[in-house]
Amino acid sequence: MKRRGYDHLWQRAGSIGLFMMLTIVLHGCAVKHPVSIPAEPEPISRPAPVVRPESAPLPPPPPVPLPGQDVRPSRDFVPVPEEGKAAGTLLASARQSLRSGQFNQAEMMLERALRVEPRNARLWHEMAQVKYSLQDYDQVIQLCKKSNSLAGKDYGLIQQNWQLMEKAYLEKGQPEQAQRARIKSG
Repeated sequence: MKRRGYDHLWQRAGSIGLFMMLTIVLHGCAVKHPVSIPAEPEPISRPAPVVRPESAPLPPPPPVPLPGQDVRPSRDFVPVPEEGKAAGTLLASARQSLRSGQFNQAEMMLERALRVEPRNARLWHEMAQVKYSLQDYDQVIQLCKKSNSLAGKDYGLIQQNWQLMEKAYLEKGQPEQAQRARIKSG
């Protein structure tokens, strides 16, 4: 009787194995879907190259100062580092607010711009100008010094900072420091 019990197990294992083998075979014979070949891509159209006529004059080069000629850069000629998009937008808004006399609004915009670009010397100078408008002369001096520390070789900006410090020292009633700032501004 024991043997019969084992035969039953062998038959059962054989039928499971047969079932698995049949499943594998049928899976391999499954219908395959046809693969479509993509159509040829359309050629990329490129714009025609711009051809300048040789007779068209090139723009004149910028004027070069002569040796010995005293050139004092105004604010319009100082090379301004390009602010990022966010800081540039905030700077433009601050300048507009400053022109319209909204000094607190300009200060707020510049604070935001300085959080975005804290190493931008031009932004520190602009903040010093706002503080000058708010008659916070101690802050003007500190902000101009900060701007100078970040200005690198932007000598026009450094000169503007010293000129603004000179005005702040005069407003504070400190003519000696104003004289020193005037000398450093060139």
